[in-house]
Amino acid sequence: DLGRRIRQAFIAEKGNVLLSADYSQIELRVAAHLSGDKAMIDAFCSGEDFHTITAALIFNKDKADVTKALRRSAKTINFGVLYGMGSNALAQQTGMNRMEAKEFIQRYFTVYKRLKEYLDELKTMAREKGYVETLWGRRRYVPDIVSGMPQVRAEAERAATNHPIQGTAADLMKLAMIEVDGLIQSGKIAADMLIQVHDELVFEVTAGHAASVAKAVRERMEKIEKLQVPILVDVEVGENWGELKPL
Repeated sequence: DLGRRIRQAFIAEKGNVLLSADYSQIELRVAAHLSGDKAMIDAFCSGEDFHTITAALIFNKDKADVTKALRRSAKTINFGVLYGMGSNALAQQTGMNRMEAKEFIQRYFTVYKRLKEYLDELKTMAREKGYVETLWGRRRYVPDIVSGMPQVRAEAERAATNHPIQGTAADLMKLAMIEVDGLIQSGKIAADMLIQVHDELVFEVTAGHAASVAKAVRERMEKIEKLQVPILVDVEVGENWGELKPL
């Protein structure tokens, strides 16, 4: 709520609107692509809500029977696993006890077995080569992965598993920014690209051009790279950054 209130302070000029183009679950989609996990790929290609599908698979329920609480737990671990979330952190964020959280993570990696193998392969690569890479070869060196101190080594392992996924998502965003800037500089769309925040690009456009700019930006961002799963962009507009609505 506080974040939304802060965003409401950013207001478009009179006659203009702010337009937000946000990559949908891009890091999870990148993880599905890089790992080649069939269950993840099938879930994203189905077009259904990924968190609901995950909850249904983990708890062995029909998708229609997945409650908001179960979906919320699945969403927490879906994103948390990319950052090396353990059972303690999962328990704190979901209200589970530690044993429930541990079992939840075990079931998760039973469902997404290939993802677990991929994350383990990244740690092995980091130990052997001293670095890991994004899809385009941008490296992160992790010398501490062979540290004799368990806490230091664990932090390096989290970096080793996170960088190829989060780093690839960041690379995608930078490529998208270059492409969209090309549209602006060539005069094909009339917009000011204001800021990038994680997976989101924010523009200021005249109200009458919002629909055409949204179409062009979405097409360029979604086609920036062909992955094994669809890349989707959610677009919203509004007079201020905190009160945007789907276009």
